Amino acid sequence: MRGRLSISRFAALSGLSAKTLRYYDAIGLLRPDTVDETTSYRAYGVAQISSAVCIRRWRELGLPIGEIRQLLQHPKHAQEIFLRHARRLSAEIEDRQQALLHLHHFLQEAPMNYRIEHLPARQILSIRTRLQPPHYEVIPEALRELMLHAKAQGYPVDAPSFFVHNNDDQGEGGSLVEIGLPVAGEVAPQGRIEVRTFAGGRALIGRFVGPYDKTGSAYSAVVEEALRRGLSITGVTAEFYVKSVPDTPNPEAYETDIAFFLEEG
Repeated sequence: MRGRLSISRFAALSGLSAKTLRYYDAIGLLRPDTVDETTSYRAYGVAQISSAVCIRRWRELGLPIGEIRQLLQHPKHAQEIFLRHARRLSAEIEDRQQALLHLHHFLQEAPMNYRIEHLPARQILSIRTRLQPPHYEVIPEALRELMLHAKAQGYPVDAPSFFVHNNDDQGEGGSLVEIGLPVAGEVAPQGRIEVRTFAGGRALIGRFVGPYDKTGSAYSAVVEEALRRGLSITGVTAEFYVKSVPDTPNPEAYETDIAFFLEEG
């Protein structure tokens, strides 16, 4: 019949597959011009090619079926519909860009080389204070104070400095943290600097390489590793500054051991 196209021919001319055309017929988006009552063969009019091509292009732009239906029924609203979709695409692009940045970070991130270790008890110069995130500056300030005191008194530093965060202690003014500097020999307290014994204990440790402001993700990674291994962690964590400011000027080269202390038994 003149002016009528079989579904296969219409599919070839419009760029839509026969399967898609059958689906659009089923949902009432683009019905064929005629359907043979005996064979159920669909036939489309040549004039429908324009609508079919528009539908294909709109779907390629990511427009939902519901909005395409609105465009076909109310073409005067096209500007409003397109602007709304443009805003939606912009938001999606921003979300995808953030996801891509995170993915690149994960791909470039060095393995944390997990290990379980029993940290020994040792003598430390200690400053105990309260931490109120995001005011983390109390930690480097305390470390500088400890280092200056040890240097002034000639105390031999025995191992990397660290701080312990007791997550169970949530008193007034923030949670309790202890900044420690292991030292050997006879030492004396001064001001807020105490001489204490770091109890140590069994811990799951992961080594993070990078600047201190990115260690937050490392904590989550160690927790996930503990869960994967079926380990029971306590509320106590520690950061050991294996390679830090005195060792390198490059924050990307800092090495920090993130330790989660484990339940005994």
